[in-house]
Amino acid sequence: MVFSSIAANGYNGSIHLLVGINANGNLSGVRVVKHRETPGLGDAVDISHSNWILGFNDKSLSNPEDQGWKVKRDGGIFDQFTGATITPRAVVNAVHNALLYFEKNQDMLFSLNADKTASEIKADTKANNKANSEAENSKQP
Repeated sequence: MVFSSIAANGYNGSIHLLVGINANGNLSGVRVVKHRETPGLGDAVDISHSNWILGFNDKSLSNPEDQGWKVKRDGGIFDQFTGATITPRAVVNAVHNALLYFEKNQDMLFSLNADKTASEIKADTKANNKANSEAENSKQP
């Protein structure tokens, strides 16, 4: 299943992602599809600039445990970039939120998606992105 997710708290604004999650809850991949991050710094989240985003492959809610879903500077397992911690922090949070959403709604997603049109699924994803953005914004000091 592929989710559209938005990391609302990138350094230069929202970072739009596609998050692929296998039926077993493991990530099949994450890609940045739109961003305005600083060239040479935060743009390293984009596969065309570095392989950092590949670090999410095969991760799940249990690999790493919850406390590991942070950048290393914050005590997690994911690398940050020299001079650019905000961008990877936002992406890690958005990917983690997508996994949490999947876990909470897995049964519904697989049963409902069989009967839904693409536009209905897109509307559901849009609502999830808005909720994730609001949740991320409420965490900011």
